Amino acid sequence: MKTKTFLSVFLWGYLVCLTMPALAHNPLQHQKDSLRRVIEQSEGIDKLRSYNRLYYLYMSEIADDRKMDTLLTLFDQAEAEAIKQGNAKMQGMVYGNIIISHINRNEYDKVIQKAPDYLDFYIKNEQWRLYNQIHMQLITAYNLKGDYKQAAEEAEKMFNSAKERNDKAGMATALYATAITYSIQKRWKEEEHCFRECISLLWEVSGYDNILTQSYAFLCSSLRAQAQYDEILQLVPEYEKAIARFEKATGRTQPEAWGNLYVALMDVYIDTKDYDKAGEYLTKLENIVSNNISQYELARAKALIYQSRGDYRKALAEIDSAAVEVQESGFDLNAVRKIKMEILCRMGRVDEAFVLMDEFIAANDTLKDVEINAKFDELRTQYEVEKHIAEKERNFHYFLFTLGICLILVLLLVGVFYYNRIITIKNRKLYEQIKEQDRLADKLFLLSHSSDTPTSSVHADVTPEATTGTCDAPVVSSEQYNLVERLQEYLLTGDNFLNADISRDEIISALGTNKNTLTEAVKSVTGKTPMKYMRAMKIEEARKMLDKHPELTIEAIAFSCGFNIPSTFYRLFRKQYGITPAEYQKMAKSQKK
Repeated sequence: MKTKTFLSVFLWGYLVCLTMPALAHNPLQHQKDSLRRVIEQSEGIDKLRSYNRLYYLYMSEIADDRKMDTLLTLFDQAEAEAIKQGNAKMQGMVYGNIIISHINRNEYDKVIQKAPDYLDFYIKNEQWRLYNQIHMQLITAYNLKGDYKQAAEEAEKMFNSAKERNDKAGMATALYATAITYSIQKRWKEEEHCFRECISLLWEVSGYDNILTQSYAFLCSSLRAQAQYDEILQLVPEYEKAIARFEKATGRTQPEAWGNLYVALMDVYIDTKDYDKAGEYLTKLENIVSNNISQYELARAKALIYQSRGDYRKALAEIDSAAVEVQESGFDLNAVRKIKMEILCRMGRVDEAFVLMDEFIAANDTLKDVEINAKFDELRTQYEVEKHIAEKERNFHYFLFTLGICLILVLLLVGVFYYNRIITIKNRKLYEQIKEQDRLADKLFLLSHSSDTPTSSVHADVTPEATTGTCDAPVVSSEQYNLVERLQEYLLTGDNFLNADISRDEIISALGTNKNTLTEAVKSVTGKTPMKYMRAMKIEEARKMLDKHPELTIEAIAFSCGFNIPSTFYRLFRKQYGITPAEYQKMAKSQKK
């Protein structure tokens, strides 16, 4: 009977042990089942919120591939319901959680594949906060894949988009992403510059205090890498204000933010070998109830502080603990070995230190190869990024150069247009003056025919001063008028006008006079020498032909008026009338239209 009772108790105990894990999972499963029932029975926003709560439960289990498959199915269902209800806000939240789930599973290719479409959705619906967050995740995916060039391009695209809409939070987030890209490449100066700009913008906006405090932490890390310890200490008051603002906005303490500050200060004092100060911040770190500070960092700091105080036993225990916690890289493990060697030497355990030195040297050779390759990769990536930036700058300069040329051409065209307009106005005025002189000459001709003056047929080029009989001009006799009139008739008769080689002797012989008499008569009547008078007559006749015969070329008219060389005709015409033959002909044609 006792045996039976014992077996019964044992079996019940065994069954309880077997069912304990199931019982532990029952509350979570119960929540899932409950939410599924709510989804089936609810409508509208309640249904979408239930979907939201349900997929958050599964997001905590995404390490399990089967749970991830279920989660993706839930995302599809939630998306379809949000589209059905026309709820863009909930639809955007679904897309954001899809990207975060892939990031948490290190599925960077899927992030790169899906994020662009989601970003377009956020732009279309002006969901800029989600746009900034998911664009950050896309940049993170490129960084973790080692594609720093693409990460930099996306960050620049994000910054320009935010700048266009004057979104300081978006600009700050883009600068944060850019700084992280520089940090991975160990480009400390560029990282520092970006984080300082990011911090400056974030102080002007609200709702981004988490990123603000993280930016201070990263900035301290960058300054530490450049050994700018005084700069870090100067940042502390600002850093503390940022954490205080973060706590006020959230209504709760932020141990992780304080922990990052204390780590930064602890590292500063360890690097400057002020171990007492470092110990103070180490104590503050240990007093933070919930922090995510690296146990490796804490153990390493403790080892150095104990070593500085001569407590080598505790220092050795802590550095061994740090070696266990090393997960970052072989570089950290070798740093641990270096500290441990120094502690062993101070403890007099030289043989152990030598053994450790052999391990250090062997690992260091491998690490050098890795480091050199990493440097080459970094230089190659930096070259590609800087090449891309240089190409963009060159294209921008080309654009400015082309724009400048276009502006110059436009100015030249405007100048030519303005100049032509001025010339046209001037030519029109000259043409009108010439035509007015023609009208005056015609009136003078009519008046001369109605009087007894023997100048009826003298060419219109005769100046008024030559006929007034004032004390400044010689008195002109009727014989002189007749002689000039006969000269004019002779020139206009037959081909004499065309004869460019006609000599003065031929003219004198034809008129039956002598050189002195002809010269004196022409000069008295016209004020010109006979040759200049004849040349003026030819140009005058050419001008009349330009009026009467617009179909003729200027060269043909020049030849018909006795000018064998057109350029001479052009020069003399312009000198006489202040306008070229071509311009005069153009004006004459325009007046006839």
